[in-house]
Amino acid sequence: MKRKLHLFGPLLFLLFFACDPARKSGATLQDDGKIEIVFLQMNDVYEISPFSDNSGGLARVATLRKSLLAKNPNTFTVLAGDFISPSVMGTLKYEGKRIRGRQMVETLNILGLDWVVFGNHEFDYDLEDLQARLDESNFTWLAGNAHQKSGDHLHAFAKNQAGREEPCPDKIVIEVKDADGTTVKLGVFGVLVTSGQKPYVQYSNPLETAKMLREELRRTSDICVGLTHLDIADDKKLAEMLPDVPLIMGGHDHDNMLHKVGKTVAAKADANARTVYVHRLLFDKKTGKTSVKSELRQINGSIPDEPATASVVGKWERIQNDVLQAAGIDPNRVVKELKTPLDCREATVRHEQAPVGILITQAMLAAGKNQPECAILNGGSIRVDDILSGKISELDVVRMLPFGGGIMEIEMRGTLLQRTLDAGVGNKGKGGWLQLGNIAWDATANSWKINGATLQPARVYKVILPEFLLTGLETNMDFLKTSLKPDQKGTTNPDILSMTGAKSGDKNDLRSDIRLALIHFLQHSTD
Repeated sequence: MKRKLHLFGPLLFLLFFACDPARKSGATLQDDGKIEIVFLQMNDVYEISPFSDNSGGLARVATLRKSLLAKNPNTFTVLAGDFISPSVMGTLKYEGKRIRGRQMVETLNILGLDWVVFGNHEFDYDLEDLQARLDESNFTWLAGNAHQKSGDHLHAFAKNQAGREEPCPDKIVIEVKDADGTTVKLGVFGVLVTSGQKPYVQYSNPLETAKMLREELRRTSDICVGLTHLDIADDKKLAEMLPDVPLIMGGHDHDNMLHKVGKTVAAKADANARTVYVHRLLFDKKTGKTSVKSELRQINGSIPDEPATASVVGKWERIQNDVLQAAGIDPNRVVKELKTPLDCREATVRHEQAPVGILITQAMLAAGKNQPECAILNGGSIRVDDILSGKISELDVVRMLPFGGGIMEIEMRGTLLQRTLDAGVGNKGKGGWLQLGNIAWDATANSWKINGATLQPARVYKVILPEFLLTGLETNMDFLKTSLKPDQKGTTNPDILSMTGAKSGDKNDLRSDIRLALIHFLQHSTD
């Protein structure tokens, strides 16, 4: 046996050289001047786990990334904005603090994300929370038209790691080299919408900024692509402005789309990594020609989990389940199968009376114990920003209403009710736009109707509403601020005569948490 093995080794060696034409002729790989660069694109990712329909899941994206890298080391994974908020998990407390995107950063770190552009939802939280996420991240954040404001001073957002400050760039240039020696300098710029308003951020015009960055990159790179968080109309405008940018990888819109404007491809995947785009960019240095081939890939159960990423996802799922179960919610229990899709997008719930608003306010009315006549809900409490369909689990309800909170029954004067409803109209497009139950505006009579009857300012109405509204913190509704008097008789607001809610810790009282009220209503409704 040993003798045969010794003979077989040299024969195999000779056969290898005889059959390999490159080795036979002594030739080496020649630089052909052509190079392929692969981009794995996600956008608007708020969840780390698969959905109830088995789509999505960042551990599956990690598997796809590894597969692409094995075939082409010049593969870059990007996320076109919106990932640290909103989510159910982000609202929960862990180790004494709200999670607020910590789970996303840890998962994306292990997945191997390369670059992100800030999205508007990155500015949902205070600077302290955003800074913590920056400091925890291993990937590069692009922010071409968003700068941190400290008093009158503007400067780049920055990571602070190991005592070293690393500013978030507006653009990057990296050298990419393939197996035959073709080398190119790749430039990437990032810009975003200006809607994420916070005192600590100041924006410049995203399109004009992108144009300026492209001019700067023209001097330092061979080829340039864009990573944007803009609506599709602006991505198209950008493509018209920058015809020599072959690829714009965008976010902000939540449905997959691909538009070709001239020779520029502008693409977006579905939100929450239900799909991703794989873009293959081929660049010929000799001719200067570029081509892009884009493939939309479904992320579902056909892709196995990447173990390391799955381990991190599993850790955060356990944390979430423990916290929710302590609040009386079973994340995996199915409560309803919807007959028609339920539109929970911000563009709907902050601009018009939505079916989901009617559903939730009816659940609130059903949870009342003092025969409330009508219900009011601030549209900003509906945070899932998605269209739900099929089977709805308790976790989906929590995704819909991640902040939870108690609901209160109050007796309020008609004058205050009318002022509240009018303020809600003034809040169109904001979280203070109101979703209403048993209330409607009669344009012909130019008046509000409560259960079909004209609102009477002199009357006292029984209203059920989120406890949050009684803090006075909702936009333009500070006049609702109230609390019980020390003797528990009456309230501190002269136009609110009484207020009642669940006793502390009483999970049997559905008023203790608006999510419990909705779950119970869905389970027992016949519609």
